[in-house]
Amino acid sequence: MNHQQRNLLQRLHNAGIKIKIEGERLTYTGPKGALTPELRAALTEWKPSLIYEYNERLGILVYDARLPEEKAEARAAEMLEGGTL
Repeated sequence: MNHQQRNLLQRLHNAGIKIKIEGERLTYTGPKGALTPELRAALTEWKPSLIYEYNERLGILVYDARLPEEKAEARAAEMLEGGTL
């Protein structure tokens, strides 16, 4: 994950926006109006790489760390939210 992606995740976190990745889908929740046009554009730009990073980390946690898939998904989601993918 690069600096720009971490910065975006931090900005989303600061705005109270949580993102969730399921397969190739990225969804978000947050306060009404929190997703500004600037944040929406950045999220659209970085969506493919965020999904890739998340799925890559999930695979590492399942296959290399041998975590059960449910625990691996929870850990990858924490890492995504914390910008530490």
